[in-house]
Amino acid sequence: MLKRFISKKLLAIYFLFIVLTWIDSVLNPTLVRMIIDSFQAKNLKILWQILMLGILGNMLIVLGLAGKRYFYAKIIADFNTNIKGKMFATFLYKSQLSNEDILSDLENDVKQIEENYVESTLIIIGSLGFTCVSIMYALLTNFGLGAIFIIFYAIPALCSGIGSKQLDQLSKQKSEVNQSYITLLSSFIAGARVIKNYHSQTFFYTLFQKKLFQNIEQNVQFEKQRTINNILINTIDVFCSICPIIVDGFMTYYGRLTPASFVAIYLVSYNIGYQFQELSYFINTRKSSKNLCDKYQFLAERTKTNETISSENYFPIKCEHIFFSHQGNIILSDFSFTINAGEKIAIIGESGSGKTTLLNLLFGFLQPDSGHITFNGQELNQEARQQIGSYILQESYYFDNLSLYENISLGKPINHEKIEDVLTKVRLPYLKEKNGITNQALSGGEKQRLEIARSLYYEKDFILADEVKSNLDKQMAQEIEDVLFSLHQTVIEVIHHYSDETLKRYDKVIELSSKE
Repeated sequence: MLKRFISKKLLAIYFLFIVLTWIDSVLNPTLVRMIIDSFQAKNLKILWQILMLGILGNMLIVLGLAGKRYFYAKIIADFNTNIKGKMFATFLYKSQLSNEDILSDLENDVKQIEENYVESTLIIIGSLGFTCVSIMYALLTNFGLGAIFIIFYAIPALCSGIGSKQLDQLSKQKSEVNQSYITLLSSFIAGARVIKNYHSQTFFYTLFQKKLFQNIEQNVQFEKQRTINNILINTIDVFCSICPIIVDGFMTYYGRLTPASFVAIYLVSYNIGYQFQELSYFINTRKSSKNLCDKYQFLAERTKTNETISSENYFPIKCEHIFFSHQGNIILSDFSFTINAGEKIAIIGESGSGKTTLLNLLFGFLQPDSGHITFNGQELNQEARQQIGSYILQESYYFDNLSLYENISLGKPINHEKIEDVLTKVRLPYLKEKNGITNQALSGGEKQRLEIARSLYYEKDFILADEVKSNLDKQMAQEIEDVLFSLHQTVIEVIHHYSDETLKRYDKVIELSSKE
């Protein structure tokens, strides 16, 4: 995951500065040893050499720490930019991340991966290098005693897996609870007007408090388990830290180790002990991120770029022997139909008969249990269908941070003449003269016509419309209907309120019935 979402150049520079900080593992033990040796030899001239060595060494350490801190921030920024960018692109282009969860994915899960995986991995690598340098110093000073220290201090690291399964499970639960909390909060914010209209503040505030408590309690449980794990590991670490020092003291007492070496090994052993303790903690923390890393592993995989379709004719569109069921209920059974270029088709039927399902099948949002949907003999995937068709829902949207022309072009190069032409066709030319247009300021009918304008600007071959007139007044509904019938594109429209006169305007009418 590090390689896919973090620049290799940044990682290389970061580790160069990390190497400089490793000097700290041997500098103080070496300086203290040299000072004690100079006292025993009664040679104060060596102190000046020690002073220069200490100044130079500490300057390098300060440089290493400064670079480490700066490039750590760059790495975290790079990681967040790349993984959030990939995550949001996946949300926009694919269907692996849902509308309900994307906000929690971006803000909660990424933060957990950053803290528990990225930060832990970087610290583990730095700590391993620091520990290796300390171990080499201890072995070179006194191989036997150094080996004893290594064995004892390795024990806590080997025990770092204590409680890791419980922590991993709690991490998964924490992510799920956070996601549920964000989803609930988003729905309450979106429905704030309804809550206030019906004076239901107390009810919804109680639900909010309950979910907030669950969220906080889950975080507490996670930290509680991590604390228990650390207490157990630290208890083992304390025992393993004392034993080598006792052995060190006996060897010095019996003359097998000089006082200078005793102090030097003691100091370096403190470094080793601290680093092993840190390794145990962050290895445990890193293991807790396994579920989240597995969840988003697909983001690290290279995906093929969607191919642009090249055919110029996608009609007729044929639905052949379509069967579709949902949760055991049959929605469509042996359904067949043909849609020709330029036709205006109405889909009618009682609630639950499969009208919207049929549109979703045509657009590729759903796949039939059996049967085929072909476009001039071709079976197109969802991306290809979106290139040649548009899907207008009951609720369209105007992006407040974009201009009118940008709201129509949606990233496509702006052709002013073409936009003005489509605005005229959908009877919205007056919007060009308006300033400060917002989603809230536009009426439902204006939003629907704006959606049609987008379809025309993108030169879509067919338009799917799902009850786009149901929430409009009679006059506005008639205007939308007239606009749709004036288009040369094929229009497949789900309608709920209609008269015999209305149905006569359509080339074909598909009437669906409930299978219950």
